[in-house]
Amino acid sequence: MHARLLALNVQQLHILDRLFSELNVTRVAEREGLSQPAVSRILNRLREELGDPLLVKSGRGMALTERAELLRYPLREILSHVSSLASDIKFDAANTEQTFTVGCADCLLPDFIAQAIHRVMEAGPRLQLKFRMLDPLYDASRALDTGTLDLIVSNHPNPREDLRTSALYSEEVVCLMRPGHPLAKQPRISLGRYLAARHLAPSQSMDGEPGPIMATMQKIGYRRHVAATVPEYNLVPYALAGSDLVFTTGRRFAEHQARIVPLVIVPAPQEFDDMQFYQLWHQRKHASASSKWLRKQLAEIARGIDG
Repeated sequence: MHARLLALNVQQLHILDRLFSELNVTRVAEREGLSQPAVSRILNRLREELGDPLLVKSGRGMALTERAELLRYPLREILSHVSSLASDIKFDAANTEQTFTVGCADCLLPDFIAQAIHRVMEAGPRLQLKFRMLDPLYDASRALDTGTLDLIVSNHPNPREDLRTSALYSEEVVCLMRPGHPLAKQPRISLGRYLAARHLAPSQSMDGEPGPIMATMQKIGYRRHVAATVPEYNLVPYALAGSDLVFTTGRRFAEHQARIVPLVIVPAPQEFDDMQFYQLWHQRKHASASSKWLRKQLAEIARGIDG
């Protein structure tokens, strides 16, 4: 840890961490509920205390100085210790005003989302819960770094060492297709027939990481023929109804889709393991009482789904 950082108060350290992540005084001010001059004054104090400009102009934006780059990780360590000191503070859901923001893929079970919203709304009149779709244009990793996202719920395992992960629930992998599809009457699709079929798949949603189906294909050393992709899972049943495409997903999500449009569900090849869903959060929020409370709510909902 850097000794001079310890001379600053917690708010200044927090603002410094946000400035390191955002590289923009105005954006930090907006997200912290402060005026731009107030954040500028804090930045000037930080520059004076640390003897370095910290952020400098670079093209149309800002960049960290070499000294600032060296301070980033010691600063996060300090803030992590501060968070740990506050870990015993109880989160009073009934009397706290707080907004939780959760990033998720749109393959998340609708019932899971509905139950999460109900739980949070019932816990306190001043609580808000916002689910935010993960898409290729949204930098979810940075949102976790800056605190814009409290959690991610996804079927992608932990892609980073500085994120914490816990399993939520699992889904049997199945194939969804129209009733007249040549594979619709199979008790289970063999791997050979699966690979020979034409597939519908979702667009990539998170940091270019392969989804669980693609990851399974890579693991067993095969490639399937993806003939079409859709940007939203809600479009899947309509795309399948008039084609001979096959869509691979979790059983309960498939059952939900089959209630919208008449579709047939057939178990996927036995080479597919169950699809796992996780909650992921940044190390900085690990000891946070409010984050612990939210994670507990989602874990309890997941246990009810798996039970």
